[in-house]
Amino acid sequence: MQPDILLFMSDQHAPQFMSGAEMEVDTPNLDKLQQEGITFSEAYTACPLCVPARMAMLSGMRSSHTGIFTNSDALPDTLPTFLHHLVEAGYETVLVGRMHFIGPDQRHGFTRRIAPDFTSTDWARPPWVKEDFGVHVQTMGYKWCTHVVGGGQSPVLCYDEMIARVAEEYLARPHKKPQFILVGTYGPHFPYVAPPDLFYKYLKTARLPATFGTKENFINPVLCTLREANVRSEVGLACQAAYKGMVENMDGLIGRVRHAFDGFVQARGTAHLFGYLSDHGDTIGEHGIFGKKTFFEKSVKIPLLFAGTGVVAGHRGQEPVSILDIGPTMCSWAGAQIPDRAEGQSLAEILRGNNAPNGRAVLSESMDKDPDGRWAYGCMVRKGNYKFVSYHRYESQDMLFDVVADPLEQTNLAPEQPERCEEFRLLLREKTDPLAAEAAQAVHARRARVMVAFEKQAGYDDRERYRAYPQEAKQVPEVCVTSLAGAPGANQSSVYHGLPPEQGGQKA
Repeated sequence: MQPDILLFMSDQHAPQFMSGAEMEVDTPNLDKLQQEGITFSEAYTACPLCVPARMAMLSGMRSSHTGIFTNSDALPDTLPTFLHHLVEAGYETVLVGRMHFIGPDQRHGFTRRIAPDFTSTDWARPPWVKEDFGVHVQTMGYKWCTHVVGGGQSPVLCYDEMIARVAEEYLARPHKKPQFILVGTYGPHFPYVAPPDLFYKYLKTARLPATFGTKENFINPVLCTLREANVRSEVGLACQAAYKGMVENMDGLIGRVRHAFDGFVQARGTAHLFGYLSDHGDTIGEHGIFGKKTFFEKSVKIPLLFAGTGVVAGHRGQEPVSILDIGPTMCSWAGAQIPDRAEGQSLAEILRGNNAPNGRAVLSESMDKDPDGRWAYGCMVRKGNYKFVSYHRYESQDMLFDVVADPLEQTNLAPEQPERCEEFRLLLREKTDPLAAEAAQAVHARRARVMVAFEKQAGYDDRERYRAYPQEAKQVPEVCVTSLAGAPGANQSSVYHGLPPEQGGQKA
């Protein structure tokens, strides 16, 4: 009998924020998952940004081969994903919540979607998004994510609670076909707002990153455009506290969904596989950068954990792996055909306890504008203990880190190890074409502008986005460290507004 499979996929969870990790967070359900299964401690995204990462996962293809480098892009509906192969093998493929599809095709191989997405499913953002998200309408973007920080209610917390509830309801019902279920939450993606008790809890132990406010000479002009200027230390601490609180909150949702899934497969008497991953991470102020879009470890690494029937228990995979491996692994585990253009590798044998091959090189790619407005292709290679990072036209500031000895990436070894850098450059010359990638992105960007203009004239289709947020989720949180200027109830002079006086609170 084919196994039932459930993947729980969060958004923007850096694996360094977990129990026993560099940044301690109470995650008992993820702890249990690690104890009962396998943890890939060196897992990387294919692109440190939502849509490109997710489309790479589904297609099994790197961004430079799909042409998808930004959040304003979509897979063609004629390109099969690994989900199509699962359906061909007899599975029902069910999407519960977030996948960040753009455009009319909101399935790409999912046969059912039983909960809507969080962000806009159109090419253009509907004008009523401001009404839906209130003061948080811009705080989901990295340039404004530090404007509203604290403890309270938020659209993200409301949405994720709804997703867990819908997943539990679906798993409480019988289903005939073998199930592949993907449960997608938006947390712990900013806005940095956690439940108040969790925000208080982690504010007591928050500490600024070692690279917060530093000016390393290896930060090239592309990375400089991503830095947040003039973020106060108390805001940086609050962002970290809120993020940790959101991670613990999400861990509770993972526990609920896994409990429901365990009951579901027990009733069916089927073999099963439960997995957890995220699309990318969050640097939370390291090197002055909040969010993703960089190849620093907290941005580009992802959690990747599996447990279930036939999965080795308590094992930690130390070799680098990729989000591109998800499709081949799911197909192999389910007995389906692996997509013929998949660039990842099946991890199925490793799940069963067999050793991983040594010496694998894992790539991640990005595309951002440089200060001159040109598209700049970036690429990271992780092999062994070393990570090499290079941006087109900024090769003089290439970066080489020993991420085992220097996990905070404070020392760029490129000037000291030119021969090792040249080995990585040779590998990149074989596998990448920066000029071609930048040219393709320019074409995709022009097409996206046309689609935006079309929708603004023809009308928006916002039916598959969640909108039922209570009023308190749209307002400045009850504990607010910094407020968005002009927002209802905001007070720019109120630092730690809402906190008890002994913890720095001030009256508004």
